[in-house]
Amino acid sequence: MPAADTDRPRPKSVDPKNKVFALIRSRATAGPLEELAAKRKNIHIVVTDMSNPRKLDEAAAEVAKVTGGSLDVLILNAGSAGPETSTLPPSAFHGREDALENEIHENIKNNLLSNIYLVNCFLGLVRNGVEKKIVFVSSQCGDVEFTRVTGLATLLGYSVSKAGMNVITTKFGAELAQEGIKTLSMSPGWVNTDAAKAVTGDPEIRKFMLNAFHKIDPTVEGPISVDESVTDQLQVIQNLTEADSGKFLTHHGNHDEWF
Repeated sequence: MPAADTDRPRPKSVDPKNKVFALIRSRATAGPLEELAAKRKNIHIVVTDMSNPRKLDEAAAEVAKVTGGSLDVLILNAGSAGPETSTLPPSAFHGREDALENEIHENIKNNLLSNIYLVNCFLGLVRNGVEKKIVFVSSQCGDVEFTRVTGLATLLGYSVSKAGMNVITTKFGAELAQEGIKTLSMSPGWVNTDAAKAVTGDPEIRKFMLNAFHKIDPTVEGPISVDESVTDQLQVIQNLTEADSGKFLTHHGNHDEWF
């Protein structure tokens, strides 16, 4: 990806000089992505398994063939909200210890371990890149103060895994700083994705979430669009410097504007 201009960033695939790689589990469920890739030949779809380091090594090798062995920005966007028990608060797991272990383990596996695998498998390409940036798409749920103020007691495993990966991202930043590699954890905001619609589309759940979020920001009315979130995130990534490496920021590039 080339150095960004001074205007608000556009989706990177808009510029044909950029090479964009999308790692997915299956092409069978990637209809919209397939349509976009058919229009923009600089989008490359790579099928892999985030939980399998060998498969990720193969994916990195596939990317390297296209880029000549380098990658400017690695964005860790894969994740899962975990099993159905995500709707339970911690005390509800008393007497359900097996469910608690599954709640924690599934989220740690999907949202933390898999991302460590991904970084390690692609690190050689990032080392050869120009921008040398690793960005983890985190969540407000991984922030202690956000949880404390909103009083959101559910999404236990998801929150733990996001908070844990925030620390891991900082650890990578500390380890790789001398190589000029910068890392960042970033909340995308409350975004109107398909996954969010499946949850907050329910009027009662939406009302509950708004009541909680209003404790942080009384002006929030609902989720922002995917385009708005992505544009804001790209701005933060564009502005990432060594001074901010290892931090956990919002999509506005600060510590408190979560929406």
